[in-house]
Amino acid sequence: MRLTMQSIHNDILRNLNKITTDMARINSQISSGKQMSKISDDPVNLVTALGIRTNLTQITSYQRNLDFGTSMITASESALNSMKEMAIRGKELAIQMANGTMTQENRTSAAMEVSHLWEEAIFLANSQVAGKYVFGGYRTAGYSQTEPAPFIADMADGYIVNGNSLTPRLVTDPVGYDLPTPGDLVINGISIDATTGLDTLSSAHADASAAAKVAAINAKSTETGVTADFTAAGVTAAGPVAAGTMDSGDLVINGQDIFAGATITTPGDNDNVLVNAINAHSATTGVIASRDSNGALTLTAIDGRNIQVATTANGEAISRLNGAAANKVYFGTVQLKSDLPITLQTDPGPPEQGLVALGLSGGSTVTNEANDVAGDGLLLVTTIRQQKGSVRYAGDRDNNIAVKVGATSSLEVTKNGMDAIMDTGVFSALKGLENALRAEKYTTVTGTKEATNPAATMASGNTGLEQDGLAFAPGTLSFTVTDQSYYPPQAKTINLELAATETPKDIANRISDIPGLKASWSTDGHLTVESSDPGRFTFSYTDTSNFMAMNGITQDQLQFQAIQKSIDELGTLLDNLSNQVSDFGARANRIEVQSSLYVNLELAAKENLSGKEDTDMLKAIMELKGKQTAYEAALSAAAQTMQLSLVNFLR
Repeated sequence: MRLTMQSIHNDILRNLNKITTDMARINSQISSGKQMSKISDDPVNLVTALGIRTNLTQITSYQRNLDFGTSMITASESALNSMKEMAIRGKELAIQMANGTMTQENRTSAAMEVSHLWEEAIFLANSQVAGKYVFGGYRTAGYSQTEPAPFIADMADGYIVNGNSLTPRLVTDPVGYDLPTPGDLVINGISIDATTGLDTLSSAHADASAAAKVAAINAKSTETGVTADFTAAGVTAAGPVAAGTMDSGDLVINGQDIFAGATITTPGDNDNVLVNAINAHSATTGVIASRDSNGALTLTAIDGRNIQVATTANGEAISRLNGAAANKVYFGTVQLKSDLPITLQTDPGPPEQGLVALGLSGGSTVTNEANDVAGDGLLLVTTIRQQKGSVRYAGDRDNNIAVKVGATSSLEVTKNGMDAIMDTGVFSALKGLENALRAEKYTTVTGTKEATNPAATMASGNTGLEQDGLAFAPGTLSFTVTDQSYYPPQAKTINLELAATETPKDIANRISDIPGLKASWSTDGHLTVESSDPGRFTFSYTDTSNFMAMNGITQDQLQFQAIQKSIDELGTLLDNLSNQVSDFGARANRIEVQSSLYVNLELAAKENLSGKEDTDMLKAIMELKGKQTAYEAALSAAAQTMQLSLVNFLR
């Protein structure tokens, strides 16, 4: 078979083109450093390389997450360490100011510095990284004008609503303040039981007492997330006590006849005939009496029961309690508190029974909730209440910030502000020290003197408190208890008229009857007076009887012990902050281990990808030289072949 010149020419061109294409491919590999520029170059290898590239993208994404987590942890540790330094400074100031040589002016100046530390602690708690709040939990952003940051100064933590005062009722009136049937009040979707039979102490309208409503609401608190407390019922006379003679039946309190014939000789009851007569029955009535400087009488329930006051015309003329001869019932109020907004529902009104019972019926003018509509049977408690000296946490209380480090795995990097900051007590400890240095808002004090016989009368001289030239003198022990849950705070003064026939134990019991206070004796005879709820009630006192001083409780001692208490709290705070710093250190270690793992994975993936994608330069250059040699040889052969004539083929 003969080959034609055209066939030979085509073969030569085909070979030259193939060599040229191969040389272009190799040149491209050398110049780009990559083995493949399109799928057809190596389909199988390219699919593998693309898979490796996807893995590298994921690894890079996880590494960015870990870098963000590292930044968050670093910011958290920095804030907590700064708070530790502030706590140390606060403790230094407290120890310095506990010295008896310091004046109140010195302590007030130190209080100003502590106030600045408190403000700085709030600033640190609101630390951010890349516009995201470090201690916000899942709520790292998205705050509002009313909640501009996770930590807000001078705002109540959680949601608080205080029921308004209820108008007194005659015993014969339908009361309307009770919850007669289950479901009259629904809190956060949970029906509250009826108040029937829940108060066995009130002498009249017991089902409508604050105690009954508090019991019904707290019975469902685990389901609703809402707790209730009471503000004790009180009665304040319209004017000073008048002189006159009280007979049996002229004044009856909670079913107890107070007098069986007694004469009040001094206008204003300066000799305490009326006050002492009422207080003599406190164990039965659950009511304590005091009077103000003008001689006006005040009655206060010792718990959440009602106060029933029955007066005749004569009894009213002397006591001026009811405004007219009548048999009236006075009611305490209810406070609701929750970490989250509160939804209250009842049948639409009038009368909105559930809201009436809480003193919260009437719309926004009554509740101060802007969207509350009178008569619709619905109240949404969403307003943030002012509370001087408090710090509100508006962040996510349940979740910690985590970063994704795998297809189905994540790693916690920071803690929410409730766990990391609020629970350490940093704000309350610093504010407590400031209050102590300013000599205000006391919550506890313990006497330094020992009562060897608290059951002996004050007149006997056998109590063991008669020392240092102090002797008991019948007089007035006044406690002012301030309810800090209101804004502005509500203060109430209770005057205890102390008699020489009383014992230290009797007087402590009378102090314990004051709402918001409790008093007790230690086994070694030391008196302690403290707030029943330190987060809500604070107190101060004055005493003309020497009782407190005889127990080793003076204004200086009260302040000194408050400062000492702050020193202990700051010590605990330092421990708590150290634990938090250690916890974040452990988180940083976990981040570091995970980062190291991904660095190794990245190196391995890049090496593997390089093997699939990158050009072996030595091999490519050798191959290119081989192709060049072949190309030159092909050209030479083609030249010789193309010179042949027809005669060469005919031979």
